[in-house]
Amino acid sequence: MHPRLRTLLVVAVAMILAVVAGYQLATESYTLSGIVLVALLWLFLDWTGGPRPEVWVLAVVLAGYIIGNRGFAQASLVAWLPLIPAETALLVGVPAMLFRAAFRQVSFLRRDALDFTILAWMLVAAARLPLDWQRHGVIALRDFAMIYYAAFFFLAQAIANHRDSMQLLRRALTGAILVLPAVALAFQRWPDFFFTYVTLRGIPLVFHKSDLIATSLAAGFFWLWMHWEETRRRGWLVAAAVALATIAAMPSPRAAMVATAGVTGLWLVARRWGVPALQLATVVAGIAALAPWLLFSGTDPKQTPLYSAYEHAISIVDFDARGTYQNRDSGDPGDNNRFRLVWWQTVAGETWDENPVYGLGFGHDLSEQFLIEYGLLGADDFSARSPHSMLLSMLGRLGALGLGLWLAIAALMARRSLPVFRWGRDFAAMGLWSVAWVYWISACFGVVLEGPMGAVLFWTTLGLAHARSDQPATSDEPETLAHLPAAGATAEVRPTT
Repeated sequence: MHPRLRTLLVVAVAMILAVVAGYQLATESYTLSGIVLVALLWLFLDWTGGPRPEVWVLAVVLAGYIIGNRGFAQASLVAWLPLIPAETALLVGVPAMLFRAAFRQVSFLRRDALDFTILAWMLVAAARLPLDWQRHGVIALRDFAMIYYAAFFFLAQAIANHRDSMQLLRRALTGAILVLPAVALAFQRWPDFFFTYVTLRGIPLVFHKSDLIATSLAAGFFWLWMHWEETRRRGWLVAAAVALATIAAMPSPRAAMVATAGVTGLWLVARRWGVPALQLATVVAGIAALAPWLLFSGTDPKQTPLYSAYEHAISIVDFDARGTYQNRDSGDPGDNNRFRLVWWQTVAGETWDENPVYGLGFGHDLSEQFLIEYGLLGADDFSARSPHSMLLSMLGRLGALGLGLWLAIAALMARRSLPVFRWGRDFAAMGLWSVAWVYWISACFGVVLEGPMGAVLFWTTLGLAHARSDQPATSDEPETLAHLPAAGATAEVRPTT
């Protein structure tokens, strides 16, 4: 097309849009104006050469899920379009990723086993969605969300080689994790304040699910420790200890405790003995700080958050529900173990009886048979649909085929992450792998990856960690983002062996 003709066409389209937008503004309609404003902002951000526009959206979503959790997950900027944050990030990010890939600016699919296994897992799940949609309608699509959230893995890989975008995501994660302990404690103490004043069109932006917050705090501990490894500034040790200590104040910290223990093992592979040392020092400091207060206040030590954390920790192995728990905030975690074990056995038995290979499908109620077995049939306050384990969710939804692929993903994660920790120099990669593993391990014991609050963080950090693992540092200095390609640069994607 001739340059002058192209210019005339652009000017003509702009004039038409200006007239239509002006008329809509005069009639108090802002839809077209909003679209034009977003498009212009997008072009400006892309033109400046900083973080890519879609990464700004992803950064806000990641920080929002960490700080706001369940409340932020229900937020929607546009009243007439209930598009929640995770779906908004995909709606913006996936077309941008495909557009950039078409012009060879990014590569979102790596030629290795982990990428192909995740893709196969998604395709196997997508193959049965039409049948489940006919049976269960929109409920099937809601359950299928735990599959399509894996698109964040590929979106993150497309971002990983862009330095400014990676820096923005790192800052978003770090800032949100630094703020989280204060927000979590404040929400525990004054929930009505957040329900009343921190809202968007009547929806609270901060509404915490305690087990997910505990998981985010556990992930935050390792992420902040990574900053200490990079900078050797003691402030990061204090921040990491605060994140770890805040877990004790959460009503449901057990999955996070197991995940913390598991990921600590990875850092021990890297011979970082300071990780368990800081954990022990945090516990000792907590006891020392409580002692004077208990001495002068006369408070029963068994009613403190620290003792509640102790009871939650020992209850992890109380499979027979025979333990006695005295802290009023502990509840009856032993009975909760029995609750989960019965549910898991029921899901496994029902799947084996009906469709052991391909599962019961999306939309199927995995709790109905359990409620009968557990004597809760007709309970009005029971609304959970997941058996509190991603492993059992996979078995129930996709049978042995889906569970096998999910375990294969975990095995490939281990294969990719263990060399990173054995080498022990690429701290950025170690931090990202730590966050991903915290969410994966927690998901074995809770509803973590079935919803966006944990799934978006897991898949994004997994994609970044996987891409980062292809870029080993070559010096003995701590690895930082300065080693990444310059802004706007693309890196050749090499097949891994």
